[in-house]
Amino acid sequence: MYISRETDRKLREFIALTYRRFEKGLLSHEVERAIQHWIAMHTNAQTQLTGKGPNPTPLVVQAYQSVKRYLMRNYYMELPPGSVVVEKHLREAIMATRGSDPRTVKKWLRTFTAFHLIKHLGGARWELAA
Repeated sequence: MYISRETDRKLREFIALTYRRFEKGLLSHEVERAIQHWIAMHTNAQTQLTGKGPNPTPLVVQAYQSVKRYLMRNYYMELPPGSVVVEKHLREAIMATRGSDPRTVKKWLRTFTAFHLIKHLGGARWELAA
């Protein structure tokens, strides 16, 4: 197996910092752990290795996805990243999926903005990031 000199150097530095030493077997151990982690992240092996599945989607992202689905069902054919939506539609989608209290709508607009899922473009226009 071949890896670049730069990757090899970084890996050896990481091992030296992590274990405060570099001795026989540590390189193999860390490479094996990295490969196991990669396999687990790309297959259902994570369940087999840890006994539990991958991390769930954050609740904020789930809420955003439900708002986006509402927008697509009612106003837009598709919403790829970078799409611009009208604030009236966005507020309506939040009210329909998260709750109609004005404070709730304001909270979700702030939360989606903080998570970089939406961006206010000024006026009544919002850009969808994801």
